Amino acid sequence: MQGQEKPKPEKPRLSEEERAARRALNTPDNAIKALASARECIRFLKPGSVWTKTSPRGEFEIKGSLMLEESAVLALHFSPEDGSVLPKGLHGLTEAKPEVPALVQSQLTEVQKELEVLDGAEFREPESCWAVPVAYRNRIVGHLKVAADGRDILSDRKAVEEQIEV
Repeated sequence: MQGQEKPKPEKPRLSEEERAARRALNTPDNAIKALASARECIRFLKPGSVWTKTSPRGEFEIKGSLMLEESAVLALHFSPEDGSVLPKGLHGLTEAKPEVPALVQSQLTEVQKELEVLDGAEFREPESCWAVPVAYRNRIVGHLKVAADGRDILSDRKAVEEQIEV
């Protein structure tokens, strides 16, 4: 099956009524609840797995996940050169040195201790959730996804899919 891409599951279509109901959750009160939920969960994050992949544009990526209970909720990008945390949107340009994935795995706990939830939340309508920015050493490194009502932390669907593929 090499060379063949796995078919992606279709996203369910929402009715206009469902879309309107979800959009109604985009309130300042729910944004505040989402921030509080993100701040509460950040101290409970545990190191997850580390994986490597090549992006469709040919960029080499090394990622590590942070878990809440049994679910990956935050994926961080790391430099393949030295294993340092990359800000969101920046990708590696070279292949990883053989020792880098193990280095990333060992430093996930230390990185988690320095994560900071920033003030602000973005409502993402297609997913019907809040995206709360997370920073590491003054750089945004990811977003925690929080349910539209602001209460529950959601898993990072892309990180979960990528970990299964590896």
